[in-house]
Amino acid sequence: MTLLHQPDVSGWLRGHLLCRVEDTPGRFALTFDDGPDPVFTPRVLDVLARHGARATFFMLRPSVRRHATLARRVLEAGHEIGNHGDLHVPLLLAPPPLLAHEVDAGGRAIQQATGARARFYRPPFGLMFPAQARWVRARGYEPVLGDVYPEDPQRPGIETITRRVVSRLTAGSIVILHDGCAWIRMDRSQTVAALERILTWSDAHGLTGVSVAGLLGDRAG
Repeated sequence: MTLLHQPDVSGWLRGHLLCRVEDTPGRFALTFDDGPDPVFTPRVLDVLARHGARATFFMLRPSVRRHATLARRVLEAGHEIGNHGDLHVPLLLAPPPLLAHEVDAGGRAIQQATGARARFYRPPFGLMFPAQARWVRARGYEPVLGDVYPEDPQRPGIETITRRVVSRLTAGSIVILHDGCAWIRMDRSQTVAALERILTWSDAHGLTGVSVAGLLGDRAG
């Protein structure tokens, strides 16, 4: 599976990115990347509503600009919007001006479309150096990754996505899923179907899906 689940890599990432939150009994964070998507984001919202769950949607600037009404709908449904940048390019070797563009352009688009300022930033591909993370914090964002990633963009199947999540999911986890795609339209129906099963499982095991803010203890989460 993904490098995120390799102990040496995950240990390094947890040193400078928010990957999980300890001492949070009964809840975990659901996050969705690369939207909003006019087909699959509403379906995700429907599943979340059926289970009384909340989530953080890490949105890309182009998608927010194209679907501003949908971005506002996400907020109105009680969810949270996070900043996922603009170009969806790896940032490890990005020069400072590109990092600044990614963070500022994404955040500006979200605020213009919804009137809300994003609190959290997720780097594309989930990787950044500690110095970059410190810079993002100085910009007013908490950089977030996660600790459960089923690689749903590769569409490995509903059963596989579900199994990869529930086998790792514990209180305090941050789950990484996708409701959109950075460059082309992509079918996310497997993710939607798996989400239904994941939340059915979590309900049965006394775990509630919340936003990242909710995992950190904010009442609005």
